[in-house]
Amino acid sequence: MIGAGVLGAVLALGGAWALIANGALPGPGASQTTAPQTAAGDYATTDALQGVNAEVAQLREQLAAATSAQGEAGSSIDLSPLEQRMAALESSTADLTSIRQSAETAGQTAQGANEAAQGASETAAAAQEAAQGATEASERGARDAADALKQASAANETASAAQQAATNAQQTANTAQTTAQSALGTANSAADTAKAANEAASAANSKVDGAVADLDQRVAAVEDANQRAAIALAAANLKSAIDAGGPFAQQLETFATTAGAGEATESLRTFAAEGVPSERQIAEQWPQVEARISNALTPPRPNAPVSDQFMAGLRSLVNVRSSETPPAADQSDTAVLSRLDAAIRSGDLGAFVSEWDQLPDNAKQASADFADKVRARLTAQQIVSSTLQGAISGSEPAATDTPTTAEPANQG
Repeated sequence: MIGAGVLGAVLALGGAWALIANGALPGPGASQTTAPQTAAGDYATTDALQGVNAEVAQLREQLAAATSAQGEAGSSIDLSPLEQRMAALESSTADLTSIRQSAETAGQTAQGANEAAQGASETAAAAQEAAQGATEASERGARDAADALKQASAANETASAAQQAATNAQQTANTAQTTAQSALGTANSAADTAKAANEAASAANSKVDGAVADLDQRVAAVEDANQRAAIALAAANLKSAIDAGGPFAQQLETFATTAGAGEATESLRTFAAEGVPSERQIAEQWPQVEARISNALTPPRPNAPVSDQFMAGLRSLVNVRSSETPPAADQSDTAVLSRLDAAIRSGDLGAFVSEWDQLPDNAKQASADFADKVRARLTAQQIVSSTLQGAISGSEPAATDTPTTAEPANQG
C-alpha cells in the first residue's frame, strides 16, 4: 500500500512537472504573478485550470490514502516536501482564476489595442495617402500656378502689345480722319467742278444737238434738193425726147426710177417705143381728123343730089369758123367742132380732151387714134410741168399722180 501511495505521489509529481513543462503551472522560483501559458504561448484556459484542480484533488486523495496506509504499517515516511509542493500548487491554482481574468482582460485590452493600432495604421495609411494626394495636388497647384503665372505674363505682354496697337490704331484713325476730311473737301470741290463741267457739257450738248439737228435738216434739205434736181433733170430730158417726137423709152425709165413709177408714167409706156407727136404734128393732123369728126356728125345722105354731096365734101376740106369760140351751152355740131379746133390752135389739149369726151360714139370712133395721141402729149406735158414746179417750189412732184385727163381710148 505504501508503495502504491508512493507511486501515486510520483505520478502526481510527474503530472505537475508535465504541467510546469507545458507552462500550465509555474516552475520553481518562477514569479507568482506570471500567468500559466500554453504551448502556443497563450495563457491557460478555464478547462486547463479545471484539469489541474482535478489532478490536485486526486493527489490529495492518494496522499490521504498513503497516510492511512502508513499508519497501519507503522512506518513513517517523510511527506513534508510533497505537502509543501502541493500547498504551493494549490496556492498557484487558487490564483489561476484571477490570473485568467487578468489574462482575459489583458487579451481584450491587447485586442482593443491591436484593433486601435490597426485603425491607427489604416488612419495613418489614409493620412499618408491624403498627404500624398495633398502633395500631388500641391505640386499640380504649383505647376498650375506656374502656368497661370506664365499665362498671366503672356497676357500682360499681349495686353501691352494690344494697348500699343490700339494707340497706333488711334493715331492711324486720327490721321485717316484728317485725310478723310481733306479728301472730303477735295471731293466737294471736285463735285462743284464736276457740276459746273456737267452744266457746261449739258449746254454744249444742247448746242451740239441743235447743231446736229440743224445739220440734219440741212443735209435733208440738200438731199431733197438733189432729189428734186434729179427729178427735174429727168423730167426735162423726158420732155425734150417727147417734144422731139421720137422714142423716149430710156428717158421714161430714168424718170420712173428717179421720181417713182405711177399711173401717169405707165400711160406713157404705150407711146415710148414710137414717140408722142408734138403739138405741131398734132396741129398738122387735126384738119383731117376734124373732117372725119364732121362727117361722123353730119354724114351725107346717100340719095342726096350731087350738088349736096359735093358741098359736103367741100365742107370736109374747107371749114369756115367764127373767130369767136362758141359757148359750152351751144351743143350744135358746128359749135363742138369750133371748140375742138380752137383748143388745137391754142394748144389747150386738156380742153380738147374734155370736149372730145362729149362727142357721140361714132365721132369718137372716127378720131380715137388722134385723141390717144393728144392724151399722150397732155400726159407728158402734165408730168414735166408738175415735176418742174415741184423742183422750183420744193414740194413733192406730181409726176407720178394720175393725170387729170382720162386714159387713152385706144391703147392698140
